[in-house]
Amino acid sequence: MDKINEDIQAYLEDIINEERDVARNGRIPDYIEKVDNEDHGAISIAITGLNGKTIQAGDDEGRFSLQSISKVISLAVALMDQGKEKVFQHVGKEPTGDPYHSLMGMEVKKDGGPLNPMVNAGAIAVVGQIKGETVDERFQKVLALTRKLAGNPEIDYNREVYQYEDQDLNRALFYYNRSGGYVEGDLLDVLPIYWKMTSIEVTIKELARIGAVIANNGKDIDSDEQIIPSDVVTVLKTFMVTCGMYDQSGAFAIDVGIPAKSGISGGIVAAVPGRMGIAVLGPDLNKHNNSIAGVRLLRKMSERWNLSLFNQ
Repeated sequence: MDKINEDIQAYLEDIINEERDVARNGRIPDYIEKVDNEDHGAISIAITGLNGKTIQAGDDEGRFSLQSISKVISLAVALMDQGKEKVFQHVGKEPTGDPYHSLMGMEVKKDGGPLNPMVNAGAIAVVGQIKGETVDERFQKVLALTRKLAGNPEIDYNREVYQYEDQDLNRALFYYNRSGGYVEGDLLDVLPIYWKMTSIEVTIKELARIGAVIANNGKDIDSDEQIIPSDVVTVLKTFMVTCGMYDQSGAFAIDVGIPAKSGISGGIVAAVPGRMGIAVLGPDLNKHNNSIAGVRLLRKMSERWNLSLFNQ
């Protein structure tokens, strides 16, 4: 944030107010609205610099579930456990223009495997690569890394959200993966980890800190500890650019140009390498299941502050 010569707080409040009306023109998934208690039109932003300073603006929505943002963290755990060669025997590296929960990409792909770790099928395959003797031990590794990245050892998952995550489609994706050899074991060895990790709750400031650690090449912004190896962070940032915004990833790369990952709770985490982490929450979603307000606000910030990777 040291390169931005303006009142960041005032600017954030201004652009939030500009987007208030547009932000209401989407939909909130029923169970997210019910369980996360998110309000139509609510918007919040937090920016954390690599010096640890955080600026927050907008509504205080409290805690919200990570949903698909957790896929970045589970991928980091699997890569640290198994290495790139082993993990990518089970999941591909290519973007898809299909919805995040679709089977279509696997059905038309030559080898039939999940296309990338940021879609549900790929994330389920990735979770199957996390080491541990029990389901709880493996989930605790994802939770522990989330806590460390966010700087809060009290972060936990929401039990009520977890109950809603058990959906038939994810069960179908598991069995499709298993039929092709991309995941092993019983459904209850894998899916409860996936359901729990998507139910982990954070605040907007904690999410911005996660983005800042990724932007800092995996080093903690306070202690300078290498939380995630730099080569793993490179993989994470690459997938965030190419696949992080579902089937809007290409347009987002052109319009915004920042590594980012969204979730259907309306959260987006973005990592501007060497500069800052940004978190946006706007629960109203567009047709791509991305936050309407979040995409528009990140585009404004990127254009004003020249944040795009492709403008450097």
